[in-house]
Amino acid sequence: MAFDGLSWYRLKRPVTQEEQATRLLITRPCSAIAKDGNTVFSMSQCCLEISDGKYWDKGRGLLALLLPGTFSIAGAGLILWMMTHVPTVYRARGELGFVYGTLSFFLVVMLCFVGLGVWGLTRECFRYTYNPIRLNRANRTVYVFRRNGPGGVLSVPWDKAFFYVERKPRAGLMRTAPRVVRCLVLDDNGRVIDTFSVGKRLVLAFDEDSAPGRLLMDELHQYFEYYRRFMEEGPSSVPTVTEFLSRTVSFRNTLKLYFSGVADIAHSRHPLLWSLFLITAIPTFMQATMHYLTQLTCREPVWPEAVERACGPTATEAEGLAS
Repeated sequence: MAFDGLSWYRLKRPVTQEEQATRLLITRPCSAIAKDGNTVFSMSQCCLEISDGKYWDKGRGLLALLLPGTFSIAGAGLILWMMTHVPTVYRARGELGFVYGTLSFFLVVMLCFVGLGVWGLTRECFRYTYNPIRLNRANRTVYVFRRNGPGGVLSVPWDKAFFYVERKPRAGLMRTAPRVVRCLVLDDNGRVIDTFSVGKRLVLAFDEDSAPGRLLMDELHQYFEYYRRFMEEGPSSVPTVTEFLSRTVSFRNTLKLYFSGVADIAHSRHPLLWSLFLITAIPTFMQATMHYLTQLTCREPVWPEAVERACGPTATEAEGLAS
């Protein structure tokens, strides 16, 4: 099993029919429009550095600790106090065993929630401010950053990468369905040995066949088309990046990241868009705050020297292949 973001993924298995049905071929356009989607950290003649799907969700682990985790810690403390201050009437009735058994059960439940919150916290905090992905067209390799140090980068040949649109079912109180471009790493027998997400994770609030649903899916395809064209045709074939993602950790940059679409809403004057913005403004601000606080605990990712050399501005195809 591999944990990537908010889900576990089964490995050492063949590609499923559902994954095959939504595969994105690198040899064929998936959209007439190519859009960076505010997912690019940097671009050169040979290398495009983009975000993974987890970047925009960073902070949910901290939120998991602050919400259920905090209440569970308080609940566990209350139960421990009750266990040490049992009224004498229960002793007189001979019901101490029942009282302690009941309180112990709820204590275990609370501690499980605390452990879940701490586990979610450690999945994001004290790690890296972002986990970039580099698309190197010089040696046609995808570099996936996992951690600093030896063995911390996954290298996947572009021509062998299996990209597809991951469609998760509706879940949560809002009954939303996430969509993201995911890559499966296959061995020589076509079995999945690793996986990672690419670009931005979008959330579908409507049916995929509806007009808003089709727009969202088109946008997801436009992101991948940007990466595909860069690798297949070069940087001159894609539009200029509208705005690079900042590597600098600051609350201003985080708010700018999460509220990047406010200007478009303001200019549209569409009442439905304004209503949607007012509904989501507070949750978005909370997510942005958690994202920023999580990044404060993290350190900068450092690419290995070999990857830096292969992706440098002066790298040639031969040098990239030699790396």
